[in-house]
Amino acid sequence: MSEVYKIFSRQWEHILDYSEESLIEMFNYESHGTEITNRQRNGFYVGKQWLNVHIEMWKEDFEKGYLRKQELYDDPLFPHWWLDSVFKK
Repeated sequence: MSEVYKIFSRQWEHILDYSEESLIEMFNYESHGTEITNRQRNGFYVGKQWLNVHIEMWKEDFEKGYLRKQELYDDPLFPHWWLDSVFKK
């Protein structure tokens, strides 16, 4: 998932931390509930937060007819395996 998190935080990659330490912190946070020392700088954590925001916005846009799932599948930015897991295709 770390690569997917990077997609959603890429706009701030110049100020975020994607180090091995940040990756391990994110893994421990997701696996064991441990704290992340600097959430504002951990690129994986920031990416996960924006991922969740985007999914909620997409759901609203689907309901309103502003967006179709196929549009997301046609975008080379998003891995199909991940979209499948989000949309339970």
